[in-house]
Amino acid sequence: MQTRTSLPPPTAAGKTDGLGWLLVLAAHGLLVVVLYAAFYNFGLFDNAPSDMRLICWDAGWFYSVKAEGYVAKGGQSNIPFFPLFPYLWRLLRLEGVGISLVNAGLLLLSGAWLGRTFGLRRHQVLLLLSLPPVMFCWVPYAEALFFFFGVILLRGLHRQHLGLTMLGLLGCCLTRSAATLFVPALVLAEALACTSRADLPRLALRLGAGLLTIAAALGAVSYLHWQATGNALALLDSYQHWGHEISWQLPRLLHSTAGVPMLGLDLLALLTVLLATAAALGLGIRWLLGWFRPGPAGPGPSRAVVFSLGYCVGIAAFMVLYQAGDLANSSRYVLATPFFGVLLAQLPRWQGLKRSARWAWVAGASSLMVVLAVWCGWPFRFPGFFPGEAVFYFAVWAVYVGLYLAAFSAWRYNREIRTGLYVLNVVYQLVLLNLFLLPAWMG
Repeated sequence: MQTRTSLPPPTAAGKTDGLGWLLVLAAHGLLVVVLYAAFYNFGLFDNAPSDMRLICWDAGWFYSVKAEGYVAKGGQSNIPFFPLFPYLWRLLRLEGVGISLVNAGLLLLSGAWLGRTFGLRRHQVLLLLSLPPVMFCWVPYAEALFFFFGVILLRGLHRQHLGLTMLGLLGCCLTRSAATLFVPALVLAEALACTSRADLPRLALRLGAGLLTIAAALGAVSYLHWQATGNALALLDSYQHWGHEISWQLPRLLHSTAGVPMLGLDLLALLTVLLATAAALGLGIRWLLGWFRPGPAGPGPSRAVVFSLGYCVGIAAFMVLYQAGDLANSSRYVLATPFFGVLLAQLPRWQGLKRSARWAWVAGASSLMVVLAVWCGWPFRFPGFFPGEAVFYFAVWAVYVGLYLAAFSAWRYNREIRTGLYVLNVVYQLVLLNLFLLPAWMG
């Protein structure tokens, strides 16, 4: 039996046509530009975006692929940076500012398409695109292109359109090294949509096509590496120079080499993936039990929602196994993606749960936040802070998380909270962009 999605259709109050979406998000983009220009002209920011200042950190590695292709050498090299974004950059013949404008356009277009696909309200998409780590979609990184193909993938999964699903998988896996995360996410999404033996042929077709698409993307990347270096496995060899080695020991303390400006955001990403892991486990158990219950299966979550949960589970495994307690980059891997947007849009649904279930989730999430704070050394061993300062820092973080929950609730003041949260997000996003242009390491 084919499982129907449980995502509700857009309501009349929340529905916005394509032109309306583009106008709303174009206004958002204009606001970002105007605010940054104002802060710079009033001397609050140090640097204006320029070709030279934008091409720093990972943007420099992407630029090297664009300019000279893949080059293998001792130590760190550009091999781990996947080809689709730098090759598009080369094709367009743009410099730092030009490709950043292209990225901005891709981000806004993707936000509009995401909203139209899932019937999201404008404030839901704006609160996603204003998240501080989305700053990486405005600079010459691959995040905006990954976001774009991620929306195509999610639309294909949600609409059960195999062609779009394959296109999204191919684009994402040519843009970033996402294959190891996408394989278990795809298996989870397709398996949980299979609720009877009659669905098995369809499961085999969709899953087989998806896995072949991922394999084709990896094969194309390996071919480019072989053509440039003579080694088809150059990617695996290069990872050791970037510190990507498996460690089976649970880290004693969490930290972020991106510094305090990113730590709260990285912790929010970790909180998200841990809660997503719990939700995925619950759905998996319910699916297994469903095979032993008589009668037809009830409506299940959209494949797009399950895939997004699976993606977060993969990120959780990556953070624990490969980063040895360093949370750097986790916020852009999680929060600056359409997968987080799909999960964020599910928050209003928790109000349909029984009161006991809602309080259980609140208690579990609150306890987990305390655990994460203590895992960072709070309050006595938090690096560089006195205990009182550490308590204040994590109190602000807890309030920020609580504001997101309140923004998606039915509370009478949620509109004011959404507006204030949006403004706070945009300003913080611009602060991070200014730090990036200094250049300061943001992960």
